[in-house]
Amino acid sequence: MACSSVLEVPAHLSSGAKKVLIEESSPAPSRFISSLDGLRAISIALVVIAHARPGMPIWLGSAPGMFFLGNGELGVSVFFVISGFLITKLLLKERIERDDINLKRFYFRRALRIFPAFYAYLLILGILWSGGLISEEPQTFLRAGTYSWNYYFGGSAFWFLGHTWSLSLEEQFYLLWPACLVLLSPRRCRDFALAVIALSPASRVATYYLLPHWRGHLGMMLHTRLDTIMFGCWLALVWDNEHFLSAAQRLVRPWLVALASLFLIFVDPLLLGRFRGYYSLPVGITLQAVCISLVLIYVVRQPGTSSGRFLNLPAMRHIGVISYSLYLWQQLFTPPGHGLFPLNILAAFACAELSYRFLERPILQLRDALETKMSLRSAPNTATAVF
Repeated sequence: MACSSVLEVPAHLSSGAKKVLIEESSPAPSRFISSLDGLRAISIALVVIAHARPGMPIWLGSAPGMFFLGNGELGVSVFFVISGFLITKLLLKERIERDDINLKRFYFRRALRIFPAFYAYLLILGILWSGGLISEEPQTFLRAGTYSWNYYFGGSAFWFLGHTWSLSLEEQFYLLWPACLVLLSPRRCRDFALAVIALSPASRVATYYLLPHWRGHLGMMLHTRLDTIMFGCWLALVWDNEHFLSAAQRLVRPWLVALASLFLIFVDPLLLGRFRGYYSLPVGITLQAVCISLVLIYVVRQPGTSSGRFLNLPAMRHIGVISYSLYLWQQLFTPPGHGLFPLNILAAFACAELSYRFLERPILQLRDALETKMSLRSAPNTATAVF
């Protein structure tokens, strides 16, 4: 949820717009794609509002707008599309630059990005649980710690670790998809991604009828929700394809992106509320991912538009950078029926900032230093080669 890739400045932008975009992105790491951190900021905002809404004053929590602004399901779906897009683009970039994909390097980088903050959160929860301050079960700690929570069907106490279903699904994706990119050609990978997208609605419907005790997890399991991530993967695989570029230039217009955004914000939650699984399982999740993909294409290809400039504001980008930490910690401060709004949200942001500044960022710096050192050790001895 919190990695970046190479800065892309669309060729059609004026030289002034290009200069502004490059200057705006200069404080960020070099591994950066315009607008994606801003999309992450919106994603985490949807999740936080959804979880904090029950603890808000009645006049605010029951306001009609909160029904649409607190769409946590949409927030997670945006994270998934971004994740598939970003991971695939990074791995394809490595294949182009190094003529290979180093899986050991990929997992080394992912582990040091994801594990420290996650297991620090688990440690704090364990301390609170052992002191009787929160309600959880040993099995939920085990499932969360092994990234298998999305296939855990037992127990009743699960709020503080319930959000780890999405992290579990992403880790399962990390185990499978990079190997596909190594073993299969890009065309085969595109076919595989499209096959997952096409078959997932049937998988959801079949699971609903054949495994009724799994119904509560239909939006969480790898075999029923992987298609949302695969939309991002497919986009990355065709991103530089001339036919895709031509089609995107013709089809991804401001009015279409506006319609897709309106559908995501207003129409989709209304349809879900009215028809529930009859809508979401066969078509809803797919339509949601299609609209998210259209928005992603537009804001990444067109960072100079008003929406692109908004997403690339320093504040939006910063929230996107700490979105992984914020996703972890907001759960601790938003249990149903509790929380002193807005102090609970401020506390979640404070924990996210502390986690990023004093745990994640130093470990990322250490990771880069270790990677550089290992690369130097594995490089050929140039002095010997010369002589």
